[in-house]
Amino acid sequence: TLFGVLVFSSSMRSWLRVFVGKHFFSYRYDYREEWLRFTAMLSSKRSPQEMGDLILRGLAKLVECPAGALWARVGNEGDFLQVARWNASIETHAEPPDSSLCTFMRTHSWVIDLDEFRSSPRRYESLVLPTWLLGAPKTWLVVPLLAGDELMGFVLLARPLTPIKLNWEVLDLLKTAGRQAAAYLAQMQATEALLEARKFEAFNRMSAFVVHDLK
Repeated sequence: TLFGVLVFSSSMRSWLRVFVGKHFFSYRYDYREEWLRFTAMLSSKRSPQEMGDLILRGLAKLVECPAGALWARVGNEGDFLQVARWNASIETHAEPPDSSLCTFMRTHSWVIDLDEFRSSPRRYESLVLPTWLLGAPKTWLVVPLLAGDELMGFVLLARPLTPIKLNWEVLDLLKTAGRQAAAYLAQMQATEALLEARKFEAFNRMSAFVVHDLK
């Protein structure tokens, strides 16, 4: 029965390959080294504006990508806009938070392989990619930045100079690094919101003194 299931079920064969690869073969990455390096890179920021560039470069270096772009949410109810780029062109399109792309990443937390999507879209269920993303021939992966269940943004990575086979290890590394980057991004946005609130508080206090003196 087990042999019959393995022969006729592609999902079971895929699960068996991942299981054997995880438990019977050596890992391609030294996760301790990658985690320490990535954490050190994110912790080296000198200003909140540099965080986006560090996240982008850190994720790109994991898979030897030569270019990429970071999209983050602008405001609590705003769309996702390009906030950082590295060897990539400026993109002015806004991605709504309730779009098919954002909803899919928030629900499944998958790294989207655009080449796989173009060849086998059924693997991604009901995902509908925006035209501006499908029309970018150099874009390779879409990595979600999830802090818990909240989508803080996503990173678009270009194809690496040397082809890399995407397996469970590469995808797990990107997803874990994306969650860590999302935590730093959320902290940066909270810090900026706190600074903005303090500026308004100081302005309101100064305005109250000026109005009082005028009276």
